[in-house]
Amino acid sequence: MRIGIDLDDVLTESLPAYLEAFTRCFGIRVPLEEAAWDLPKRFPEIPIQEWEGFFTDLEEGGFLDRRPLLPGAKAAMEALQQVGHRLYIVTGRLPRQEEVTRRWLKGHSLLSCFEGIFHKDGEFVTEHKKKAITALGLQVFVEDEPHVARALAELPLKVLLFDKPWNQGSLPSSVRRIHSWPEALEAINGLDRCSPPPTGYR
Repeated sequence: MRIGIDLDDVLTESLPAYLEAFTRCFGIRVPLEEAAWDLPKRFPEIPIQEWEGFFTDLEEGGFLDRRPLLPGAKAAMEALQQVGHRLYIVTGRLPRQEEVTRRWLKGHSLLSCFEGIFHKDGEFVTEHKKKAITALGLQVFVEDEPHVARALAELPLKVLLFDKPWNQGSLPSSVRRIHSWPEALEAINGLDRCSPPPTGYR
């Protein structure tokens, strides 16, 4: 099968550390249950110059380089690749972060597992992922953000949503909540037994 995989908080833990950095910088605590990457929209009272300084400090401090690999992720990628699944990363990161993404994957011996890595370039993350999924003919997508999962549920594919404090609540029937990479592998293996290959892709 063709499988799309988000990066942050699916292969690596990122959002909790992002919130911690935000709290240290601005003195504002955001509960994990309300976590999201779009904090500048949530706190418009913070001047744009301060946001720019915050993001510059994160990048120059190697925030993305230092993100830990989630338990079971490496073994899962290797297992999926070994049985012939074709893997693609589709991330909401920006094009300027592609080098650090590849460096992180290479550092964890994961880069060779993926046939392509697709970063967001200007569009909303939901539209970016929908477009990539359609172009690649993906049959499964592994995600953590609830609004993305609900948007992807409109497409003819199965969405696996990693259970996180920020994505609780009801889900469409085509979205399955998972709690670990071993559970994700079990779900994908079950889908593989009953899913025909997509037509028109090589």
